[in-house]
Amino acid sequence: MKIGTQIIALEGWKCIPKEVVFHFLCSNTKHNRVLLVNFSGGIAKSSAKADLLTVNRLEFERGCLAKTIVPLEQQLSLPPWLKELEGVDLSQIDRYRPSFSKHTHQQRIEDRYIHIQLALENLSFILFSKDPVKEINRYARKCKPMQNESRFRLWLLTYLCFGRNIWTLLPPYHHSGSWSREKFPDKKFGAPNLAYGKKYGNGMNQELAEQCLKSYLKRAAPGVKMSKIYEEAIINDFKCQVFIASNKMKIYLSPDGRPFPTIDQFRYQIKKILGKETIQKTLYGKVRYRTRLAASKGKFTEEISNLMERVEADGYYTSEKPRGYLDGTTLPPMCVVIGRDVLSGMKVGIGFSLGAERNEAYKMMLFSMAVPKSFFCQLFGVTCNHEEWPSEGLSGHFSIDRGPGARRNLIESLASRFPIRDMAPSWSGQSKATVESSHPRDVALEGMPTFQQSRLTPVELAKREILALILYNDTADMESRIDPDSDLAMVTPSPLGLWNYYDNIFRNDAQSMSIDDAIRTFLTCTKFTLQEDGLYLGARRYISTELSDLGLFDKSGEFHNVETKLTGYILEMCIRHAWVEINNRLYMLEAMLRIRGDEEDLWMSLSELNQWEDARKSIKSAYRIHKSASSSEFRQRYYEDTGKSWDSAIRRAGKPRKSSLAKQEAKEAKQTNSLKRVA
Repeated sequence: MKIGTQIIALEGWKCIPKEVVFHFLCSNTKHNRVLLVNFSGGIAKSSAKADLLTVNRLEFERGCLAKTIVPLEQQLSLPPWLKELEGVDLSQIDRYRPSFSKHTHQQRIEDRYIHIQLALENLSFILFSKDPVKEINRYARKCKPMQNESRFRLWLLTYLCFGRNIWTLLPPYHHSGSWSREKFPDKKFGAPNLAYGKKYGNGMNQELAEQCLKSYLKRAAPGVKMSKIYEEAIINDFKCQVFIASNKMKIYLSPDGRPFPTIDQFRYQIKKILGKETIQKTLYGKVRYRTRLAASKGKFTEEISNLMERVEADGYYTSEKPRGYLDGTTLPPMCVVIGRDVLSGMKVGIGFSLGAERNEAYKMMLFSMAVPKSFFCQLFGVTCNHEEWPSEGLSGHFSIDRGPGARRNLIESLASRFPIRDMAPSWSGQSKATVESSHPRDVALEGMPTFQQSRLTPVELAKREILALILYNDTADMESRIDPDSDLAMVTPSPLGLWNYYDNIFRNDAQSMSIDDAIRTFLTCTKFTLQEDGLYLGARRYISTELSDLGLFDKSGEFHNVETKLTGYILEMCIRHAWVEINNRLYMLEAMLRIRGDEEDLWMSLSELNQWEDARKSIKSAYRIHKSASSSEFRQRYYEDTGKSWDSAIRRAGKPRKSSLAKQEAKEAKQTNSLKRVA
């Protein structure tokens, strides 16, 4: 179960009436409660309304285990008042509205999102407060202009319960301060200077504080101490000079009388603005700070109580290199990107790329994480049921490696929908220890360098890695994650066993995402060529019975004037299936052979298809010359045999004459050709 899961009590349960749909919001161990949301209204003339219900966590979990409370078989991805728009790409809805509309739907939902944005940033504080409704109402009053409390609560809870999809905020129009030192910038604070007088020194105004920070940032580097930075800054940035005082001690003075900080003021301002931790990381380096200076924060699972509360991702390379589509060729090593849940240890997502840790591998991993695993495995031809790999949905806290494939724009593009926060630094395995520890390890061999040439194609190697992931989830030992708890006494110490236990009691923070949204968000966008017999991606032909029934390939149908280039989506590692978008709806395509043959040839990657097309381009280039050369050769052979030219006919005006002699010759030729053989 995950955030937003729609549940019912089959025969009623305590304060939950029979057959009334509630949405699971969160399970809070601090206050021993579970928050549920009920949506009502929004249809016809009634106003939509969201009510927050609080129930006892332990009693709720017992109700779940007893199957008194169960999830609905069919989960809606949109609120009840937008049910008619299920499956429609709402981001394109403004394209079909009149151009003279004063406000677009995009503007309306963005305005609503801006109002709830502050509440989203402080969501943990709101949900874990004693009275969440009161806190939500307080944020409604803080909006400018102030918002209606019920309406504000509806927007916030709708956004949370339906996968943080900003388009769920679409209106149902288809139905119709304190004291601070900064206030006294010229006053000198702190203890008086015993050597040079009580009022010696300068106050710290905003301009001087900014200059201190600027000087520090310009000179700060690993191994450079604060005193060294101050000594250089006071001369070069603050333009002070060194003078000898009456006590024969040297002192800083500003020739033009401008204020300058003491070393204590300088250090205090930097520490106040940047913090002690940042200063130490800059001085000693992040890795040394973490391993030698920073205090131990305990086990990685100590602050985790729910599934998908935190997911770490990282990539590794297979020890063997896949064979190419052409005989004798070796492709670059395959990078396998894994997403792993911190609480249960289950591997919840997998992605692939060839040759490097590319962005597409992380996007494929997120795609596999978001969709049902039976659907994902089907795309690779792997048989998998829900019980073997039950995770579904995206995590609200996602940590990835700062590698060449995990670019910052990967998480920035999703930040508005899923609060993905962390990118682990390079050369710091401790930052993502959960996923690093689950990577397969190879034995380091000494001597002459060797490599392993696989007999498997990239798709076959990907199938093996998927099955290896399912095997890991079923057999890895997670005993160290199990506390001495009576409820956990009989739980299987595997990632799958832990996942099933916590999932059954609704300790799951996974954010739902529809398959169509996952395809549009994570898969590679490409162009398909429309022809009479199907859709083509390069040399690979695809068909769809749904599109055939719609008449897409019918010249006289309603799609006869459709563009020949259609937008679609592919899974680069396996292009056996693809998707094309027509009228803002996705249709699944299936690859087909041009002649009857081995269907195993359809399981190929985009790299293999490109390799095949490059080989065919070389052959076709040579074939064009071959045709001309062969034609010239046979023309020459004919001339040598007959002494006449291949093109020896003479064009004359008019029609040929039918003389009696010509008729007699034609008759004799006809009789000769029609004679039958005699036995």
